[in-house]
Amino acid sequence: MRKATAIVCLLCAMATGAAAQGSLAKGLNAERKGLTGLAMDYYREAVDTNVQARLHLGLLLQRQEHFAEATRWLQRADSSALALTHLAECLCEQRDWPQAKQAAEKAIELADSSEHDLRASAMASIAWVNCKDENYTNALSWAHKALQESPSSARALNVTGIILFNKGNDNEAIQTFRKATQADPKNIDAYFNLGTMYCYRNSYDLAITTLKKGLKVERNSIKLIYCLGWAYLLKGEKESAVECLETVIRYDSTYVNAYNRLGDIYFASADYNQAIALYRKATKVAPTQGEAYRLMGRTYAEQGEFGKAIRNYQKAVELDKKDAETYCKIAELYAKQKQPKREKANYVRAAKLGHAKAQKWCTQHGFAY
Repeated sequence: MRKATAIVCLLCAMATGAAAQGSLAKGLNAERKGLTGLAMDYYREAVDTNVQARLHLGLLLQRQEHFAEATRWLQRADSSALALTHLAECLCEQRDWPQAKQAAEKAIELADSSEHDLRASAMASIAWVNCKDENYTNALSWAHKALQESPSSARALNVTGIILFNKGNDNEAIQTFRKATQADPKNIDAYFNLGTMYCYRNSYDLAITTLKKGLKVERNSIKLIYCLGWAYLLKGEKESAVECLETVIRYDSTYVNAYNRLGDIYFASADYNQAIALYRKATKVAPTQGEAYRLMGRTYAEQGEFGKAIRNYQKAVELDKKDAETYCKIAELYAKQKQPKREKANYVRAAKLGHAKAQKWCTQHGFAY
């Protein structure tokens, strides 16, 4: 009897495994055709019993910028160099620097010496961690190692470009991002970074053209649509900007930056209630990010509601204690409320963080910082 039960269980397991393998194959086929939603559905059918389905679901979620969910599935995938490399990338996006570095180091250790692109991507993740820690010397060192490993690695080129931008080398950054688009014409991060650089350069038409090229590669890329909306906003094409940002929210209701930029549009139109409503949605979507609180503070200050402005600014600096500009904003509002002690305290905080205006104020008033 026990033998018969065991055989039945074995047959059931084999059937389940075969079904999962079939769903995995269907998912891969759907993904090749660009049917990402259908691919996800097939992968989800197989994730309980198939580690490859978990890996591919994680990779697809990463491309869709659902980094938290991608992380969960990549952690449950096989402990391969590929899974760990992409896990490191997702952890970087979530600012979990220690775990990102650990995953990247393990990926380098596990990757075969012939897997140059994989090793380069992992090295680029370590470079990215150092960049976010503002350790640009180590960041560039790892970026160069990554490019030595694989000169055509789009990820390594992208990270190198970002490091160069943070060091103020804009021209080199643009050239590096262009190399990334040439190395891998399907790499949407390269189009995003290049489009962003053109926005910073006020070259809005170039930015729009570049981002549209990226959208031909992946038409539902949230980050590209968002950046396109930003480019339209900077160019002054409000309707196109709103259309892009609303599309982003329709695709992903948790994309906090889209709420903030839409709020900025309404703020510029003096529709302060609508702006605040959007900023408030942003705080609910991302309660640990300070930008929306800072923008609400600005909006309340514009309306003359200084108490509400200060409370929101204070929430912003609670979340980002290095936000010197916001400390200055708080100080300015306390000055308007005739509260010199609080004005001084906030200027001193900003001055200690290196804010030039705050340092000048402290010097003029004889306060050490």
